[in-house]
Amino acid sequence: MTARVGTNALLNMLGDWSVGVGATLHGRLADSLRQAVETGVLPAGSVLPSERALARSLAVSRSTITTALNQLKAEGILEARQGSGTAVVGAEAAAPAGATILPGILGVGHGIDLAASTPADARALPTVEVDLEALLRAGPRHGYTPAGLPALRDAVAKRFTLDGLATELDEIIITNGAQHGLALALKFLARPGDRVLVDDPTYPGMIDMLASLDLEPVGLPRTAGGIDVGGLRRLVEQHRPTVAYLQTSVHNPTGAAALDWELRSLASVCDELNLTVLEDLVLADLRYDGSRPAPLAARVTRAEVLVIGSISKLGWGGLRIGWLRAPTSISEQLVRARLTADLGSSVPSQVIAAGVLTKFDDVVSVRQPTLGDRAQLAIKLIDELLPTWSVLEPQGGLSLWIELPAPVGERLSQLSARMGVTIATGAAACVESDGASFIRLCFDRPEVQLREGIKRLAKAWQEI
Repeated sequence: MTARVGTNALLNMLGDWSVGVGATLHGRLADSLRQAVETGVLPAGSVLPSERALARSLAVSRSTITTALNQLKAEGILEARQGSGTAVVGAEAAAPAGATILPGILGVGHGIDLAASTPADARALPTVEVDLEALLRAGPRHGYTPAGLPALRDAVAKRFTLDGLATELDEIIITNGAQHGLALALKFLARPGDRVLVDDPTYPGMIDMLASLDLEPVGLPRTAGGIDVGGLRRLVEQHRPTVAYLQTSVHNPTGAAALDWELRSLASVCDELNLTVLEDLVLADLRYDGSRPAPLAARVTRAEVLVIGSISKLGWGGLRIGWLRAPTSISEQLVRARLTADLGSSVPSQVIAAGVLTKFDDVVSVRQPTLGDRAQLAIKLIDELLPTWSVLEPQGGLSLWIELPAPVGERLSQLSARMGVTIATGAAACVESDGASFIRLCFDRPEVQLREGIKRLAKAWQEI
């Protein structure tokens, strides 16, 4: 069915398409049109306004419009139709995702993705020049860097030091994202059959990882009240876990941010128990109030704390750059262990990440208020369209943790996917608690996608 799209309607669909620094203007326009088609906001059969009308409405040259449209025609997303203009063909649906938790969340389907708690694209990255000369200067000429490029390791070490955790370059290992760092640390710290204390709910990828390593999770209930330090003490004394995995900055999925007194209390108990901790600081840069309390690792005197960080939430997951901070004696062993699986992270990605860290404050100053505004917009839309839902207002991060009035999270996920929007079920993040009444919804999306996605969720809820 053919439907001509007006210029005002298309402007609403494209939203803030021109925002970004990492691509040409025609590239940003093509990408936004592509996303509108892939998410179903701009359906197959739609006929676009004329190039002249688009150029006038978008305030760009006609050559910008022509170049963007020709790119999408070459990809088979658009086609020129004799006598009627340029029409949407559509986009191919991705293959079905697998049965484990992360593929179900990260599997890119046909529709609006509110499931993966990641930046929508690479537009948050600042411009960083990477050329052959930069690569030749970056490190060994053969390109293998098991511990990571010295320039990037030094930049990460300096960030930790500024946050109150004095760190040397030799204590930093650059990893292929935080997930890789978590796996590297857990393989070193624990053996199959060991118990690992984790927040409940927790980062969904940790549940997959513990299962793959044959490690037994012990859930520490995590509520809106924050870190249950007394509960941690009881569980450690009862179950004797080998290591505790704790998110001590902004918590995924609840969005709660630990307070200074909580971290002081937690450090005291970890020292008392001589606990080994894997501290996740992936979301530390995304507290909406701009505060940066010193991490747990800077507060303990006896407990051993390894720290995980990443550029994926601040910038872009596609760089696949994270880091692991550990005492030098441990970091050397971790690098040797890593050599059995891979020989180091991508040098171009490390060069970009090092460049991003030189502009760290600028990136944070944009990301924090943008995410805070998107969170408030999502809450407002849910209050208007889904008033029976209970939203835990986040203090940081990219997602909302939502309690439904009935235990139908999985059913809602299935139905909403058929309506073209994906969400993460609460059960995917829960260890021992029942997550059937919860969902996680990522709001770090262009405004037009967020609005349309929540509208579709409201329709799915009406069906239920």
